[in-house]
Amino acid sequence: MAQTTGAMSGVSVAVLYSDDGTNFTDMSGTANAVNVSGFNRQSGEAYSFDGDHPVIGHGKREPLEVEVNMIYTELAAEMFFLTWAEFDADDGHDYWIRWVPKVGGSTYTTDTGILLACLPPNAEAAPGDPLVASLTLKCAQVNKT
Repeated sequence: MAQTTGAMSGVSVAVLYSDDGTNFTDMSGTANAVNVSGFNRQSGEAYSFDGDHPVIGHGKREPLEVEVNMIYTELAAEMFFLTWAEFDADDGHDYWIRWVPKVGGSTYTTDTGILLACLPPNAEAAPGDPLVASLTLKCAQVNKT
């Protein structure tokens, strides 16, 4: 296979959130990283008396977690405070994340998720870096369209 010519950078990824699964709000001006983990397929193995290698079985997929880092501000209409309100609600609220790596390209949308965390920013005295907070959403699957 020849070397790809379709590589992309993350400089213009769009990140959106929703609290109803239908109406998404762009948070690209606050979000600065999307990290996805999990979504592995379960597997198992068993050994027979004849042979040196296992018999492999495949199972269900595991849930995934989507972490979004965001620039921390204390503006009520910006991402941290909106997410904090959803996270802080009794029993939590349903939440969705959508990200689009390239305009006009694939869109990744979680199904209904649970906000596992909404972490306030860490702080360090010396550098002048903007403070960064984060949210973590756990869901059963992500849909690519």
